[in-house]
Amino acid sequence: MEGTYGNLDLEESIYQTPSCKDRARYLAPRLSNNPTKDTNDNLSATLKADLTKMVKKLPVSGGWTCSVAPQQFPAAQIDAGQGMVVMTDKNSSAFFLSRSSWSKLGSVSLKHVSVGPAGIWGVDQQNEVYKFVASDFVPTHGLELKQVDAGGQGQVIGVAKSDRIHCLTANKASSIKEIMHWSTSSVTDLLIYISCAPTGCWGVNAQQSIFFTQISNSCVKPGIWNKVDGEAVNVEVGSDGNVFVVNRLGLLYER
Repeated sequence: MEGTYGNLDLEESIYQTPSCKDRARYLAPRLSNNPTKDTNDNLSATLKADLTKMVKKLPVSGGWTCSVAPQQFPAAQIDAGQGMVVMTDKNSSAFFLSRSSWSKLGSVSLKHVSVGPAGIWGVDQQNEVYKFVASDFVPTHGLELKQVDAGGQGQVIGVAKSDRIHCLTANKASSIKEIMHWSTSSVTDLLIYISCAPTGCWGVNAQQSIFFTQISNSCVKPGIWNKVDGEAVNVEVGSDGNVFVVNRLGLLYER
């Protein structure tokens, strides 16, 4: 992800967030307009202790007033970058935001879509990777990925079914060849989700640990993945370096 953010709640509604004025509170589940309201009064003692521990470790902010964005039900995933907002729904249809309404994006069924300096990329239910060229998505044979991110310095980063991380250089990503040759990270780098910006990439693994690395657009010498305090099931980073994570309770945090 790269740029302004959109978020989904449990009902697949879409929300948009303006600039944060009060960086002292966390965002409640579903991004309500009352971010300081305690929505977890009935949590078990163990879960409360775990949450308190996480909050102490991860720098948090919030206090945003979130407004409902133009809707396209049932929303499943959303990404923003280069002044564009794209999404997929639970029917595997891709859309882009045009002023105050959503328009169909291409004719290919996709479960995940990403937009950034590298263009618009997507992944279908069979983990085949697509790039948006001209007016539709075209397949880029060579590697199967379950998620891709186009928010880096022109490179495209992807996660395979095995949780291995793969990188496509900016030069290769900008081409229109159908066969793409991806670089592969070391076997120890296993993530379930990754998000990149010009400042580097963030990811989370199956154990909900958070990691950061600096990856150049050459993909030749990826940096070391450094573990960051906190736990999350998803992470996104913007072009300004702001990092957002969602934990297992659906709480949204900004680093």
